[in-house]
Amino acid sequence: MKTTSSSPARLAALLVSGVSTFALSAPSFANENEVPTSEASDVIVVTATKTQLTNFDYPGLTSAITLETLNEERPTDLVELLENIPGLEVAGGPRRTGQTISLRGFGRESVTLLVDGARQNFDSAHDGVLFLDPSLLGRVESVRGSAAALYGSGASGGVIAFETLEADDVLTEGQTYGARASVGYRSVNEETRGSAAVFGEAGAFEGIAAISARQSGDIALGSGGDLPADDEVFSSLLAGEVDLNESIELELGWLSFRNSAIEPNNGQGGSLVGGLNPLVDKDVKSDSFRATLSVAPDNPLIDFQTTLYHNIGEVDETDPAINRFIERDLETTGIRAENRAEFTFGQTDVALLVGAEWYEDEQTGFDSNTGNNQRGGVPSGTTTFTGAWAQLETTLDLGPAGQLIVLPGVRFDSFESSSDVGGDNDDDAVSPRIAATWAVSDQVRFFASWAEAFRAPSLNELYLSDTHFSLPHPVLGFPTFITNEFIANPNLKPEDTETFEVGVAFIEDGVFGTDDRFELKGAIFQTDATDLINLEVDFAFSPTCFAPPFFQPCSAGTSFSENLDSAELEGYEFAAAYINGPFELSGAIYEVDGENTVTGQPIGALQPTMGHITARYRLDAQRLTLGTRVGFAGDFDKTNDPNAERDGYTVVDLYAGWRPFTDQDVRIDFGIDNVFEEDYERVFAGVSEPGRSVRIDLTWTGGW
Repeated sequence: MKTTSSSPARLAALLVSGVSTFALSAPSFANENEVPTSEASDVIVVTATKTQLTNFDYPGLTSAITLETLNEERPTDLVELLENIPGLEVAGGPRRTGQTISLRGFGRESVTLLVDGARQNFDSAHDGVLFLDPSLLGRVESVRGSAAALYGSGASGGVIAFETLEADDVLTEGQTYGARASVGYRSVNEETRGSAAVFGEAGAFEGIAAISARQSGDIALGSGGDLPADDEVFSSLLAGEVDLNESIELELGWLSFRNSAIEPNNGQGGSLVGGLNPLVDKDVKSDSFRATLSVAPDNPLIDFQTTLYHNIGEVDETDPAINRFIERDLETTGIRAENRAEFTFGQTDVALLVGAEWYEDEQTGFDSNTGNNQRGGVPSGTTTFTGAWAQLETTLDLGPAGQLIVLPGVRFDSFESSSDVGGDNDDDAVSPRIAATWAVSDQVRFFASWAEAFRAPSLNELYLSDTHFSLPHPVLGFPTFITNEFIANPNLKPEDTETFEVGVAFIEDGVFGTDDRFELKGAIFQTDATDLINLEVDFAFSPTCFAPPFFQPCSAGTSFSENLDSAELEGYEFAAAYINGPFELSGAIYEVDGENTVTGQPIGALQPTMGHITARYRLDAQRLTLGTRVGFAGDFDKTNDPNAERDGYTVVDLYAGWRPFTDQDVRIDFGIDNVFEEDYERVFAGVSEPGRSVRIDLTWTGGW
């Protein structure tokens, strides 16, 4: 097993590197009434919604994690990065390679992930879903609820859009170039990190180059045990943009991620006895290449953007004990183009978005210990998608009754999947959506939406084959193993969903005084699904396992994907914030229920009552920000498996940010996570979460 120690040169490199992504100053306020929370009314989530509507006016639930928030929280993985998004859960345990995403009861396959507009389609049950260092981000946007009218297959649950850092994010007025360096430490896994960046602009060009390195060891859990998770991570970002003329801009970007680890084959589980989940050498490689062309002349009918991208994701594992090598590779190539036209129709201002998209996933699986080198659960194959869409954005004047913001949209998609394992699977679908916000007054909004969405079956679901898992023989025991085998089902139908959502937004200035503000926005929703794709694990020993000669034949059953007739998901989420000068209090609460409407059994990535409360206070004279976050969850019993139930929990975090100098851009961030060392499990994780952790980060930025 690797240790967390390294050569002096390696440690020196970590200590002199710096994070490129974090702004140094404490959150600034344009005025005393500005609400800096991710749910704030004046936030525009333009990348994910493709609108110019503020969060207050948008007929749905959106949010943005800003650079200021990233500065304070210093996230190290997906859990810490996304934990404040209502309705979203990062399950799978503390290891980076085991973490997966669910949103509003939908699993990873129904949540579209974007990085700088490029789809991220890597999806593994046990190897992770997104390989991205949060230290290279400048912003994260989310849309909860069906977004298939814009993004097609895989957006039934919503969209998470990640944006990497740009030079504009860190350059202040009057600066043309700069540099940044940062180091940090976390005690829970003895992680040391460092990163560095240079950025600037010269004439028509601006760009940024950044690197980040992390090294960590086993994770100390709230249960008192340790989780094997030795990691070495190196990430880099190289991006720039050039104004070809006054109306045309070209952006180029390369985002790279490398993770070398010694951990169990199943990143979501512990290291089990009997070789069931052996420690392996795991190498993760991810590269994303992007080119974006924007055309915006002095013409309201033309605001055009097209993005060409190519993503490469690889997870290679070597088990030296049995000389086994396994591989999972996915390459995604795509192009997306759209134009926003603004014009007047009669007396009404209208914006029309039209676009088209093509992308292809090509997956390769390999296992050195099978006769045909096929890897169970990772079939080699290709899926191609083609789509086109339109979305209208307009506001109707209702006179004394206020205004009505209307947002209808529709998308057409076709897809085709193929593999040597089974026959082709192809289909097409139309995904309409109509959403509206009634602006009753300056303080009150009511909104509602109806949407249909679909999800094409994935390569993994269609063409499963070979071994799912192995178990010791029920009579002969270890080292005699029997297997549960995957069975392909190339005739799967796409999932179809219909979602209704109604909500309210409220904002009020001067609640208790002249300088305070209160904001609230929330909704209830219901999704009806047909042909829901479900992995059925028929875990049953064959009768011959218990009679001589015991082993011939003997199996532990089969696993296969199937369409369920109908299911229903429902839930709610509400977020609120109160700010009064230097004091801010914000939080959210949400819940998701679901059932198979034929059998009445729970189904979906369900959540108990969950939420968080964050309090923050700024001492401007001392350049100090103090804060705390309390995360909570009720008991979880929405499962058919009693072993999957878990107790509720409350986790308290403390943090502080301090700028010690008035004339130097230096920031020190300190925090204590899980202060009371709560022993708790997230839904579907199956392993305790990290215990108490002390973190400290030091960042310097210089600009000229």
